[in-house]
Amino acid sequence: MSAVPAPRITIDALGTRREFDARSAVTIGRASRNRLIVDRPGVSRSHATVYWDNGWYVADAGSANGVYVDSTRIDQPRLIERPTSIFLGNPRAGVELTMIPAPVHQLTQRARTGDLPPVRRPMREAPVSRPTRMPTQGLEIGREAGCGVRVEDVLVSRRHARLVNDGGALAIDDLGSSNGTYVNGVRVRRAVLHEGDVLTVGNTDFTIVEGALRQRQRGSESVGVQLDSIDYAISGKKLLSAVSAEFRPGMLTAVVGPSGAGKSTMAKVTSGLARPTAGRVDFEGHDLHQNYDALQRRIGLVPQDEVIHRLLTVRQALRYAARLRLPPDTSRADREAVINGTLAELALTEHADTRIDHLSGGQRKRANVALELLTSPTLLILDEPTSGLDPHLDRQVMMMLRELADSGRIVLVITHTVANLDMCDRVLLLAPGGVVAYSGHPQALADTFGTTEWADIFAFVSNSPDVAHARYLAGRTETPKRPMVPPGRGMPVSQRSTGIGLQAITLARRQARLIFADTGYLLFLIAVPFVLGGLSLLVPGTSGFGPAAPNSFNEAYQLLIMLVLGACFMGATLSIRDLVGERAIYLRERAVGLSSTAYFLAKALVFWVAAILQSIALILTVTAVKPPPPRGVIIGSGTAELFIDIAATACSCVFLGLLMSSIARTSEQVMPMLVVMIMTQLVMCGGLITVSGRSGLAQASWFFPARWGFASAASTIDLQTITHSHKDDLWTHSLHYWLLDLGALAGLTIVFGAVVLVRLRARK
Repeated sequence: MSAVPAPRITIDALGTRREFDARSAVTIGRASRNRLIVDRPGVSRSHATVYWDNGWYVADAGSANGVYVDSTRIDQPRLIERPTSIFLGNPRAGVELTMIPAPVHQLTQRARTGDLPPVRRPMREAPVSRPTRMPTQGLEIGREAGCGVRVEDVLVSRRHARLVNDGGALAIDDLGSSNGTYVNGVRVRRAVLHEGDVLTVGNTDFTIVEGALRQRQRGSESVGVQLDSIDYAISGKKLLSAVSAEFRPGMLTAVVGPSGAGKSTMAKVTSGLARPTAGRVDFEGHDLHQNYDALQRRIGLVPQDEVIHRLLTVRQALRYAARLRLPPDTSRADREAVINGTLAELALTEHADTRIDHLSGGQRKRANVALELLTSPTLLILDEPTSGLDPHLDRQVMMMLRELADSGRIVLVITHTVANLDMCDRVLLLAPGGVVAYSGHPQALADTFGTTEWADIFAFVSNSPDVAHARYLAGRTETPKRPMVPPGRGMPVSQRSTGIGLQAITLARRQARLIFADTGYLLFLIAVPFVLGGLSLLVPGTSGFGPAAPNSFNEAYQLLIMLVLGACFMGATLSIRDLVGERAIYLRERAVGLSSTAYFLAKALVFWVAAILQSIALILTVTAVKPPPPRGVIIGSGTAELFIDIAATACSCVFLGLLMSSIARTSEQVMPMLVVMIMTQLVMCGGLITVSGRSGLAQASWFFPARWGFASAASTIDLQTITHSHKDDLWTHSLHYWLLDLGALAGLTIVFGAVVLVRLRARK
C-alpha cells in the first residue's frame, strides 16, 4: 500500500505565503521559536496554533487579545474546512491570516496518515525531569555543545562546572564560571553533593535525587514566590505589616493602594533589594534574602525612573547591557541572538535602530523592560510602569505585561492606574500602614467592597485600614508552606565582581558613544579649550612665558591664572553632571552585578582622555601666539612640561567634579556647585591673591587642585625669576619643588577618587 501524503495547509501572513504539512503543529506568535513569526503589536509571544486532528484546526494559545474567526473570538479549536480569514488581536484592525487547506483524501483511520502523531489542543509543557547518573569520570556542565550536561541558559558559562566522583560521592567543581556555582544558595568552588541538595548554575536549578542529577524546570506550577508574614520598618515606623501573598508562574498581579500604603517598599522587599524586618520571602524554594547572590539574576526589576540612556538606540543599549550581564565567554553571535529574541518578544524589532529619546512613552517603557529580559528572569517586577502615560499607552503597556505573564513568567506590577486591571489575574490591595486589604481576582472586588468604583474603595481602605484588613483576614485561606532547600554546604566563595576589566572597557565604550551621540555637548567640549585659549590671548604684552618686558610685568602671572583656571573648568564640566544624571541607571546595573570599581575606572578613563585632549588644545592655542617657556625643570621643552602641569590639574578636577556629582541630589544643584568651585579655585591658586605665609589660608589652599597646578606651572616657567615676584617656595624652579607640586596634586586626585569610589559603593 502506497503511503498517503501528509495533509497540507497554506497560510498567507502579511503578504507572504507559506505551506505547512500535518507532521507538526504550526505555532504562531511574536517569539522567535514559533514556526510562523508575526512580529506586530497586539500579537502575543505565543498567540495561536494550527494543527491536524483528522482535519485542520486553529486554536488560541492563551493569547492576551484573542483569535477571531468571522468576527467572533474563539475559545475552542475551530475547524478550517475552506479558505478562511482569521484575525489576531482584533476582529477588524488585527493581523489578518488567510488559511487555505489543501484537498486531502478521506481518511477513515488516523493511522493511514503514516507517521502523523495525534495532536491535541496546545497546552503549556509539563515539567520534564531528566536524571544524570553519577559519573565515574569528570562530566562537565555548561553551554558548550561538548558538555556532558548541556544547559541552554544565557547566564551559564560555556564550561561552567564539573561533576566528579569523589570517593563514591557526587561532587561539583566550579570551572571559573563568571556567575558562579551554588549549592543550596551558597557560592562554592568545590562541594560534595548530598541527597536533596539544590545545585544552581546561572538561572538553572538541579536537585540530587537518588544519587542522580535532576533538572528542575523553570516556570512550573510547583515554584513561584511566596511572602510569609512580611514586616518592614524604618526608624521604628512600619511600612509593611504581616503581608502574605503568593505569585505563581503565568500570573500577572497588580499591587495597588493609596499613596503611602507601601507599594514600592513591597517591590523592593520582593525583589531582594530590601531585607524584611520580620517574615520571609520564598522564591523557587529558596529563602530569597539568604540566597540573594544565587537568585538575583532571576529577578528583573524595572524601577519607576528610566534606567536606560536616551541618547543610544535600542539595539545599542541592549548590546552594552548584554556585555555587562551575560558571561564574558558569550560569543557576539549568541549575544545578538538573545538581543533579537528580546526585541521580537516586545515588538521592538522595527524600532531597534531608533534612538530611545525618539520613541514614544510606551515604547520607552518596553525598552526598559527589554534590558531585564536579556537574562530571562523568572520574576519581573515593575514599579509604576504606566506613570505619565495616556490611557492608550497605558493599555498597551498592560497588554505587554499580560503577554509576558502568558509566556510563563511571574509578573508583578506596582501601579496607581486602575483602568486596565481587568487584564490581571490578581489584585493585591494595600491599605495605609502596609496591611493587605484585598487579594483576589479583580472581578470579585464587588463581593468584598460592595462596589467596583476604585475611588470609593480607596476612600474606604484609607479611612478604615484596620476594618479592611480584618475583612481580608476573615476570608483568607491559609497558604501551605512550601518545603525549603537544605542549608548550604561546601567551601563557600566570597561573592565578588567578576570581569572588572571587561566591564570597565564596556562602560568606557558606552560613555564615549554617549558623548559622541550628544552633538551639542560634543561641540561644547571641542570649543571650550579654544575659547579659553582665545580669552587668554587678551592678556596684554608680548613676552608670554619669557622674561617680562617693562610694559608687561604681570603677563606671565595672568597667563598662568587663565590656564590653571581653564584647566579646572574643563575638568569639572566634563564630569560634574555625570553621576547625578545617571544615578538610577547605576543603581539598577549594580544590583545585577556591575562592579563599582569598573564603573569608576570607565569614567576616569574617558574623562581623563577628554581632559588631556582639551589641555593640548588649550596650550597650543596660547603658545601659538604667546612666546612659550624656554625650558622646563626636567624637560627640554618648556611647552611640553607646561602641558603636563595643566593636564594634571584638569584630570584632578575631573575627580573633583565626580565627587561633587556624587554629592548632588538633583541635576539642578550642579550649576551652583560648579560656580562656587571655580571661584574658590581662583582665590586659592595663589596667583591672584597671595596665600603663602598667611596662617590658615595657606593650609586651606593645600586642598585645592588649582594651588598645586599653579605652583607646578610656575616652577616650570620659573615665574619668580622672570617676573621678580613675591617669594613662594612652591614656585621654585627646581626638580624637588616641581615633583613636590605634582606629587601633592596626584595625592589630591587619589583622595578625590577614593571618596567617589566609597560613595559609589555605599550608594543605595
